[in-house]
Amino acid sequence: MSDTTNTPGLDARQAQDLLEQADRITASVRSGAGWPQIATLLGLGAVSSVGVIALTLAARVPGTPMVLPIVVMMAWIIIFTTMGLVFGRTSKRGFGARWGVYIGAWAVLWTVAMLVGGTYFQGELWFAGLMAALLTVTTTAGAWYEARR
Repeated sequence: MSDTTNTPGLDARQAQDLLEQADRITASVRSGAGWPQIATLLGLGAVSSVGVIALTLAARVPGTPMVLPIVVMMAWIIIFTTMGLVFGRTSKRGFGARWGVYIGAWAVLWTVAMLVGGTYFQGELWFAGLMAALLTVTTTAGAWYEARR
């Protein structure tokens, strides 16, 4: 049941104005990503692009253990993702779909960098540089777009 009592000193026009103001505030607050999500995108881009370069350089030196760069990179990916999920509490209008595009694009590029770079182009710096640049541009563009909203 709703409360149908009148609030003293508040007429219908004032109530309508307050509701419109609340809608404007809600729309402005909930239109883009928050800083935790922006930091997550930038962190994923930084860690994955540097990780691709580190793995490629390690592959060029015979006998170099590949597990250390992989473990460190995965640890930071988990840290950035967890921080973004834990501290990005508000659900932004329209952001869920954009977030899926950002993370999907990052995941595809990172997977290509890891699988193709680790098999067909193992130790090839040009491929690592290309993938690192694509990862950087993709995540930075998404973060930049969200920060400007």
